[in-house]
Amino acid sequence: MRRGGNSTSRTIALLLLIVGVSRAMALNIDDLSITKQGRAYQVQMTFGVAASVDQVMAVLTDYGFPDRLDPEVTKREVISRNGGVTRVRTEVRACAVFFCKNIVLTQDITAVADAIDAHIVPDESDFRSGHFHWSVLRSDSGGSHINFEVTMEPDFFIPPLIGGYFVRRKLRLKILTAVENLESEAALH
Repeated sequence: MRRGGNSTSRTIALLLLIVGVSRAMALNIDDLSITKQGRAYQVQMTFGVAASVDQVMAVLTDYGFPDRLDPEVTKREVISRNGGVTRVRTEVRACAVFFCKNIVLTQDITAVADAIDAHIVPDESDFRSGHFHWSVLRSDSGGSHINFEVTMEPDFFIPPLIGGYFVRRKLRLKILTAVENLESEAALH
């Protein structure tokens, strides 16, 4: 009986490996850079996903599922809609090494057919400034090619030992997780 249990465990592990590999193969990251200048962090990323522009945009502009792309998001709500601008408040529980912080991010978001611009509202956020830009274009393979750019300056203390390296590493992990989740969620739309 023990022998069958090991066989089942190996089969499950193999299936998880195959699913993980096939998911990773569908995601095509062309470039990812995360830099820090002064107190501001910049992210630039280009990648391809096996989902249409409409599917990707539907996921990116669906605010009803807070942790869909980022499991650390604890709450997301639409504050207002005014003339094509949607104000969205997001709460995140973020940890890097031994430093954890509840972060509030309020953004004014404008979305068109293939692009999203989001400006941080400093008075309602834990950031001094920031801008997010998504550009989603149809790729030759029928999927989407995405350019993602972020600049954000925190308005909270980050211990110097955690600062540069660990925050950049955490941002990288969060972004890669969000991109993988984006592709799998977009496939469902």
